[in-house]
Amino acid sequence: MAKVHIIGAGPGAIDYLIPAARREIEKADCLIGAKRILSQFCYPDKKKMYLEGHFNEAGSYIKKNKDRKRIVVLVSGDPGLYSFLRQVQLILKKEEYAVIPGISALQLAFARIGESWQDAKIISLHGRGKGNLAKELKDCGKAFLFTDAKFPPEKIAGYLLRNGIKNRRAIVFEDLTYPSERIVDTDLKALSSERGFGLCAMIIKK
Repeated sequence: MAKVHIIGAGPGAIDYLIPAARREIEKADCLIGAKRILSQFCYPDKKKMYLEGHFNEAGSYIKKNKDRKRIVVLVSGDPGLYSFLRQVQLILKKEEYAVIPGISALQLAFARIGESWQDAKIISLHGRGKGNLAKELKDCGKAFLFTDAKFPPEKIAGYLLRNGIKNRRAIVFEDLTYPSERIVDTDLKALSSERGFGLCAMIIKK
């Protein structure tokens, strides 16, 4: 039986794709993933399906073709960390899919600043809004945030300052592994006046 593979494509640049993942991608009949990820793989003989706005369509295709096609679902970073893996678990049995991990933005961000992350609180703001972010960070010594376009780093900084979170180091990681990579290491007050961030992750620490 052909297995569906859920593969972590890493934080961005294809250099960070692990060899086991590359081998399964090369054997695949169909690649499913975000446009940004799929644009890095030039295989004219493989079917490509975009996930953006097509989650239900992708799920239906996977269920229909899982036994006769080699399907690879490519997710950014690591599949175990806020990815399409959760949706796959709802439509397939465990024996019908396999997971190949990837390097996450979380791992790479802490590597960039030369620090460990086992004590970091991990928070995703993708499509979730700010919620109880200030409360979550009040007594937190180190946190990693996946940001959202609607709630970028400068707005996060302003929100935290207005809610009594002060004296925090704020590190913004923009376009990790891409030629446009930028790291801004500052504090919340200075960050609140910055503008123009794109695809970002953040570390906030005491």
